[in-house]
Amino acid sequence: MAACMASKMAVAPSRGALARKASVKVARRTAIRVRAFAPAYDEVFDGNTGQMEKVLSQSVESVSAGGLEWSYRVGIPEEGTEAKPTKVLMIHGAGLNSFTYNKLSRELQKMGYTTFAPDMPGHGATSKPTSGFDYSAASYQSALEAFMTAAGIADVEDPVDMIVSGYITSQAALLLAAANPGLFRRVIVMNTPLGPGHKLPDPLAVYTRPFGMGKGAQADVYKLAYFGNEFTIPEETMAKYEAPYAGGDGEAARAALEATVTKNDLKALTSAVSKAWSVRGLPKVRVVWGVNDKYLGDKDMYKWAEDVRATFDCIRSVGHMPQEDFPQEAAKFIGAYLESELKVSALGSVRLGKVTKDDDYQR
Repeated sequence: MAACMASKMAVAPSRGALARKASVKVARRTAIRVRAFAPAYDEVFDGNTGQMEKVLSQSVESVSAGGLEWSYRVGIPEEGTEAKPTKVLMIHGAGLNSFTYNKLSRELQKMGYTTFAPDMPGHGATSKPTSGFDYSAASYQSALEAFMTAAGIADVEDPVDMIVSGYITSQAALLLAAANPGLFRRVIVMNTPLGPGHKLPDPLAVYTRPFGMGKGAQADVYKLAYFGNEFTIPEETMAKYEAPYAGGDGEAARAALEATVTKNDLKALTSAVSKAWSVRGLPKVRVVWGVNDKYLGDKDMYKWAEDVRATFDCIRSVGHMPQEDFPQEAAKFIGAYLESELKVSALGSVRLGKVTKDDDYQR
């Protein structure tokens, strides 16, 4: 692993940021207490022993928020593991669902973190509305805030850490964190469009073809999830990604994905995220980046990190989805960041360095 850069992070909030923090306190008064959850386990076949074994996983829960029915995964640390005080919110990208964080969540749970990973509207098992929700970034932003309140994790006295990855829905989450900084402690960005050189991959760009030539195109989730990665995604894992687009609800999911892409201009959305995060006094940001990403080059990431005073780690042998390619390594660096005191020496980075060696860096 090579650690690539550290910029001095801002400590004095701007007048605008203070105003946003004051407005968030309204959400504090209406927040709902998180109900008690228990550790969840999956039974998997162990080829070495020839027996089924219990593996730490997440429970699937539901909640009504903002006129939508939400499905979300909750990961609880195993009994005997000292629980960390901060909860972790994990936001997937367009076309995927909360299952994408299954393995990364498990690693964070082993460290003591409680995780919340919602299926964003139009995705997974969450509602796929045909009216009242237009799939714009603004709609995703307000819906996510409503979910956080209903799930009991919108609390300025107990802000969450947030991890985002992928396209559009993740950027909406970044806009929410910039607009409501009091709800978030730290933010981790994993392979999300950050600059003008970042484009939609073919499975999403198909919906933007001129003259409506892409209208009604099938959701190619296999290509979206696999082609940007460095390693093969197992068949049983890919089935989890493809499941929402099959069966009776498949057309609604496909239409929601098309609406998500066509309603949001990626260049404008990326620019909005950069502008929002150029303000001082926002949550601290760490980029954990798979530099073998076939979709998103690292040049724009370097520039974005410098512009918004973020720090970053680069994983050389990892592609577009670090949470799939190498969840253990991703979790190691995420955990180190979440537990750090945000001193440059503690983060161990160098300013704007290039990746020059493989994943052998020890925090």
